Amino acid sequence: MVETSLLSKLANAPAPSGFENRVREIIAEELEELGYEPVTDSLGNLYVVLGEGRPSLVLAAHMDEVGFIVTHVTEDGFLRVAPLGGVVAEGLPGQEVVVLTDEGLVEGVIGATPPHLRGATQKELTVEEIFIDIGVLSREEARSKGVDVGSPVTFAGNFKERGDAVISKALDDRVGCYALLEALRSGATPKKGSVVVAFTVQEEVGLRGSSALAKALEPNFAVAVEGTIANDTPGTPPEKVVTRLGRGPAVRLMDKSMIASMELYKHIKALAESKSIPYQVQISPYSGTDAGSFAVHGAAVSAVSVPVRYIHSPASLALKKDVDATVELLKALIEEPFP
Repeated sequence: MVETSLLSKLANAPAPSGFENRVREIIAEELEELGYEPVTDSLGNLYVVLGEGRPSLVLAAHMDEVGFIVTHVTEDGFLRVAPLGGVVAEGLPGQEVVVLTDEGLVEGVIGATPPHLRGATQKELTVEEIFIDIGVLSREEARSKGVDVGSPVTFAGNFKERGDAVISKALDDRVGCYALLEALRSGATPKKGSVVVAFTVQEEVGLRGSSALAKALEPNFAVAVEGTIANDTPGTPPEKVVTRLGRGPAVRLMDKSMIASMELYKHIKALAESKSIPYQVQISPYSGTDAGSFAVHGAAVSAVSVPVRYIHSPASLALKKDVDATVELLKALIEEPFP
């Protein structure tokens, strides 16, 4: 069953793209407690190697979450921001955030001009039009709290366990990080070759960490481990549903960044079937994962993902049984990594 103390710690950690250190420290500590000696590269990717030699497989979950970066502090102490990753502004006003500073976290709330004051022809709200209110009255007061241009911002930690579900910010992709850690906890090792279990940076802003890792490691195979789009919700036509909650991990056939290796894709499905693990096929033409970086560097790729509703928002939702099934599939893939 899902170890919610670890998942909540990972999900609540504030770590937007480029500022992953808080979640990296949690993962490094877990890895060391499990007896591993994690390697950190110059960009901030973290990984461990199981087995030795080739062929090699990388399993990669990204540590970063969507967020913002402060671009301007007004004379009155309000913060203007730019997005870090794919954040949609509609629905953000009134949401709680934290600003990351050298002195710690500064709490705030997102504001925007109220709809009835924007005018009848006002276009859809954009991130550039929102602001963050940290409860100060001047630029100098904001700076006294350690907040200034360049300060990163994320949604406030809000992890909740609700029956068979978990609700939190950043399940994309802390649920993937969690699943890889739990697969490692099982003690699974590859029967041949090597498996690199990696936790990458800056996925949400262009797959940058995985690109560096792909070039450095040159793996034969790579599988991104994600919290992915579950849009099985009212208003979505059946033919537009990417994944559904409750049907197990999604095995990816294609997305905007890659087309899976049929050999690897079929191998992952066969592993799931041999272990009686429920799974679903994912075709996601408008999104991408770290698998895309490994593909352009010559690896055969796919992805294994936990279905998550409302990713990239202040609160997303996943089912524990989907998380557990994903852990089981990853354990099987570590033990039998190659087609």
